[in-house]
This record gives sequence, C-alpha cells and structure tokens, in this order.
Amino acid sequence: MTTGLDVATLRNGAVLVPAVLAGALWVAAPGERVGAALAALWNAVGLAALNAVAVAAGWWSFGTDGLMWSGVPLDVVLGWALLWAVPVQLMRWVNPLVTVAVLVAADIVAMGSLAPLVWLRSGWWAGELLGVLLCLLPAVLLGWLTATGRMLWLRAGLQVVLFGALLLFVIPAVTFALTGMSWSQAWHRLGGPADWVLLQIAAVVAVIALRAVAEFARHGGTPFPWDPPQTLVTSGPYAYLANPMQVCSVLLLVTMAAVVGAPVLVLAAGVGVVFSAGIAGWHERDQLAARFGAPWREYRGAVRDWVPRVRPYPHRSPARLYVAVTCDPCSQVAGWLQRRDPVALALELAEDHPEELRRVRYESDSVVLQGTRAVGAALEHIGIGWAVVGWVMRAPGLGWLVQLLADAVGAGPRSVSR
Repeated sequence: MTTGLDVATLRNGAVLVPAVLAGALWVAAPGERVGAALAALWNAVGLAALNAVAVAAGWWSFGTDGLMWSGVPLDVVLGWALLWAVPVQLMRWVNPLVTVAVLVAADIVAMGSLAPLVWLRSGWWAGELLGVLLCLLPAVLLGWLTATGRMLWLRAGLQVVLFGALLLFVIPAVTFALTGMSWSQAWHRLGGPADWVLLQIAAVVAVIALRAVAEFARHGGTPFPWDPPQTLVTSGPYAYLANPMQVCSVLLLVTMAAVVGAPVLVLAAGVGVVFSAGIAGWHERDQLAARFGAPWREYRGAVRDWVPRVRPYPHRSPARLYVAVTCDPCSQVAGWLQRRDPVALALELAEDHPEELRRVRYESDSVVLQGTRAVGAALEHIGIGWAVVGWVMRAPGLGWLVQLLADAVGAGPRSVSR
C-alpha cells in the first residue's frame, strides 16, 4: 500500500512535518531542549550511517536525488532524526517508552507506504531493528538522562561516543565527499611503520581527551557546553591546558590527515581552531567568568588554551598520596616523587591513615585511587611529560594490566604496621 503522493511531496513531508512538530515542542517544553538537541544529534549521525549501510546492503533505496550522501537524502535523515527526538520533548507529559513504542509501530507501518521515496527490499527488517537499537533507544536514553540530570557517568560516556563519531566519522565523511575521496581509498592508504607510529600517538591523544572528560564527570558535568561541571576544574589535563578536549580533537584530525593522506582534514582542523578560539572561546570565557569569578580569571591568567604548561597549575585542586614508610618499594616511589617537587601533592604516611591501607593510596576532592592508578595520578603533579605517562597508566583496561604486571614483580598489596 502506498499513499499515492509523488516523491517530491513525500520528501517535503518527511522533513517539514517532523520539523514543525519538533519546533512546537521546542517552544512548549523548554526544560527538555538540551536533552532533545543531543537526542536529535545522535539520531542524525546514527541514521546517516545506518541508511548508507542499508543502501549498500540492499535493504532499501531512495527514489530521489539532490542533497545526497552515499545514496541517502540528508534532509530526509534530518527529519527522521527530529522525529525520533520527540520522546524526549514529550517526556513531561508522556513516558518516553510509550512514545518510543508508538514511533516504532508507526515506522514499521510507514516504511512500506513511502514509495516512491523509499523502496523496501528483502531484509529491510534488519535495518529497522538496527535503527531502533543503535539510534532511537540510545538517543532517547541520552536525552532523558541529560534532561533529568541522572546517571552522570553514563550520559558522559554516551556523549563521548557521539562527539567521537562527529570527529572521526562525520567530519572526515564531509571532507571526503567534497574531495571525491572514499573510505575504502583511505583504508587502503593505511600501512607502513610511520602510520602505525601515528596511530599510537593518536591513541595517547585519545587517552588524554578521555581523561579530560573524566575530570569533568568527577566535578559534576559533561563535555556538552549546556551540561557543564558544577565546580571549576583545574585537575587532570586542565592543570596544563584550558581546552584539552579541543586541542586533542585538532591533533586527532591532523593525525588522521597524515595517516590517510587527506590534507583537507588539516583544513577542517584549522576551522576547528578558529571556531574554538573565536565564537566558542568567547562564549566560554563569558559563561565561566560569570560562574566562577576571580578563581576563573586567575586560572586563565596562568593556563593557556593551546600551549600546555610544563608544570601544573600551582593552585590546582590539592591531593594526598599515602605511602607506607615500612614498605621499601613504596618509600622509594615516595622519595622519587619528593625529589621532583610535586605541585599540590602532600606525601603522607600510610601508617597514619584512619583506614588500614594495603596499597599506595591517592585522595583528592573528587577521586580516590589505589595501587598503580594512585601512582599514575600522582605523576600529573610533576610535569606534562610525566602527567601523560600517568594518564596512560590509568587508561581503561590498560590500568588493570599495569597493576597486574606490578603485582607480578612484587608490588602487590602489603600489610602495614600502624
């Protein structure tokens, strides 16, 4: 069954109806705007990729042209993304799960009646299922968590996935489309020792970016400018750079440009620098100065946007490292740290801690770590080079491996005489 409408009318309706609905709800539900914006952005990225895969796999095709990418009409994807963000906008009146169920049912019915705009093929159910699982449900979850301020670490993690996809998929896809380059060509250019060295450098840069996100989360916020930390963040990478996430994003784009041989990505990185230093930087300075006042101005007077400090910001959030004097390896680590004059780090006796400690312990206003992770956190109080080593030591998965290796060579837990 079809609607009998021509392809132009169907295409316009697929864009205008969701846009009008989303616009009306944007006005009616101002408290859900931030969450809805993130949900729509997640859907836009995910649905663009999903439809490209669906067209390539033969699940469905589009009987139209103009403003296309990989056989997918981008305006239709935008309308689809706005429609799938409606559960977040309606959440004050309707349970999001109910709205999601209605959207899924409506999508199943509508998909078969959208010819000649959309032509379904065998296996289209697989694409529909992937769309619900990878686009609709995560988008609504992210929007709901953001609008309600719940489950900080989960919503920060979802934002990392979203902004990582924008950086490593959307921006390269746009630049490739403008230059006539394809992902398969980029993939075939990968190889050689230099590329693998660059990929390892990119991995370290990604670790630094993730550490910056973690510092935001520990202070009650996320990377999204309208879901910020509740306190001024001066620890982690922020003790050395005021904008570590932006710097890492630019470095990742430049590294990708070198690996895949796409100089136009350097231009994209340059646009990012201009935007961050201009519009975004101006907005951020005004907002943070209004929120934090003198401490923010003092911090920005000492920490730059794009050039890191050699030593950490002297007024960064303080911390304590508890080390047992009766443990020879531990006391050697403490002595090594002390000789390097750590900033805002007090070395304390584990024997005097109110709890019975069995490993080196690091404590600050936002984190408590033990073992090699504690040592890694202490390294960021020395200088930028050692800080990078410490962040890598604490990276997810790698931190567990470092602790396992340390335990294997005799740095396992020990009893401390009090």
